[in-house]
Amino acid sequence: MPLRPGNLYRVCSRLYIDSQTVLNLAAEHRVVEHPGGWRVLGDAGAVVCAAVEDRPTLPGQRGTLYNLAAEGDVRLGERCTAWFQQGILKPAGRFPNWPGLPASACGHACACGPCRAKHGGHA
Repeated sequence: MPLRPGNLYRVCSRLYIDSQTVLNLAAEHRVVEHPGGWRVLGDAGAVVCAAVEDRPTLPGQRGTLYNLAAEGDVRLGERCTAWFQQGILKPAGRFPNWPGLPASACGHACACGPCRAKHGGHA
């Protein structure tokens, strides 16, 4: 079991983890390189961890921040709950928009309310 859990964040309804979490995942799961980040492989599919750039650091963040996306039949919420139970990560914050930036700065890929309205409902 990892000695130091990594951090899990929810920002604009998207899930993010930090480098400590990726290190912990690599110790317990098969993690392979992926363009711009990593893939955590599992029986039902994979979780893609895509590096996030040009954003203020989140509270307690260690190293690079990664946006999570499911591949195959993976359910991100269930996968993160399992990782929490394994001691790989801990919840570190839930934010309606990016801390340190106005809601209008979230960007076209953000799923928060102001961004959906600004970009015509597309997340």
